[in-house]
Amino acid sequence: MLQHPAAVRAGFEEGGVTLLRTLRAITPDLWDRHGALGEWTVRELAAHALRAFVTVEGYLMAEPTVDRVLADSTEYYATVLADPSVHQGVAARGRQAARQLLDPVGEAEAVIGQAAARVAATADDEPVNTFAGQMTLIEYLATRVVEVGVHTLDLQRATGQLPELHADTSAVVLSVVTQLASPVQLILALTGRQPLAAGYNVLG
Repeated sequence: MLQHPAAVRAGFEEGGVTLLRTLRAITPDLWDRHGALGEWTVRELAAHALRAFVTVEGYLMAEPTVDRVLADSTEYYATVLADPSVHQGVAARGRQAARQLLDPVGEAEAVIGQAAARVAATADDEPVNTFAGQMTLIEYLATRVVEVGVHTLDLQRATGQLPELHADTSAVVLSVVTQLASPVQLILALTGRQPLAAGYNVLG
């Protein structure tokens, strides 16, 4: 489903604000504690969340090449999640980034600021060449809002903070992830008729 450009941009901006607020609230003793996703530490989770900003800036700076064209954020996730090795690659890149994350808050401020400026100066329909295929900036940005939103919640839960997202960010995350789910299963679960299966995960 195609995303509304203004809504995605607002979700991305507010997602960065909430992530920064979350990182600033993490005390020094918590950075190397294991987080809410398996064996990842809080520092690794933070580094992985920041990759949402690093990748969008990097892709916008890369030379355009067309291998495969993706219609929207839903097709992006369907393509990425079809690769059984994707989670291993994500974990490896997160751990590598974490080893370089010596000043999490300071580096996050710089990374988020740079990405925000790049996005603000780029048209909605600018082609972005991701590793999964080419798509418009807005559709790729919607996937970055999902990553920022979900992993900000992970960080909040892992460090004892109240899980919360700005409404603009939540709206984009829900718009994308519900498109990956079974409509019938969601309707039954959200109306209290049948719970989702244990461990149900549209990004798994």
